[in-house]
Amino acid sequence: MMNVRLVNVRLDDKRLKKAQRLRSQGITLSDLVREAIDERYEKLIESPRQADAEAIIREIHKEYPDPPGLPARDYNVHNRNEARRGILRNLHRKRK
Repeated sequence: MMNVRLVNVRLDDKRLKKAQRLRSQGITLSDLVREAIDERYEKLIESPRQADAEAIIREIHKEYPDPPGLPARDYNVHNRNEARRGILRNLHRKRK
């Protein structure tokens, strides 16, 4: 037998109305909550290696674009050794 626990959830008026509408359409709220928990959990435990690296980089660039007028970098960002030296050089300059 499965050990089952009851969870109370507080809802504001807006969400309560949404829940009532869903329930009136035959949607079982407990099933909906279980599905949402399972979905969120799966996203949480996904391995970063499984994620699409290019999509992650695109998202980072979209959220944190280079400022306008930024001069070109003096190192190849795709070359690990050049990028490391360039980044360390820039950090060293900023500390002075």
